[in-house]
Amino acid sequence: MKNKYVVVTTVSTFRHRYVIPMDELQALNPEVPVNPEWALDLVTCEDIEEFSQHHIGEQIVDMVEKNEEEILELFDKDNDYLKDWDRDYKINHIRNWKAQWKE
Repeated sequence: MKNKYVVVTTVSTFRHRYVIPMDELQALNPEVPVNPEWALDLVTCEDIEEFSQHHIGEQIVDMVEKNEEEILELFDKDNDYLKDWDRDYKINHIRNWKAQWKE
């Protein structure tokens, strides 16, 4: 039997909060009354440091079976910075699937 693999795709969701003092927000545009919505642009442009975050959870998106060739193609696609690894090294890496912190 050829080696088969199962691929489970998930999405992990975090809640992030950002805080900026209103007086500093006003200082960014002193000619008009401060508008709290200006903070939205700062977050979108990544111009503000994160205040806090909370992991909400992980949701399963799909599951699919793949053969070894398909897994190696997926490995190279998802980890293009590791595509120069030789085939056996990639397979050994993939087969080391157990979470280390649980052992």
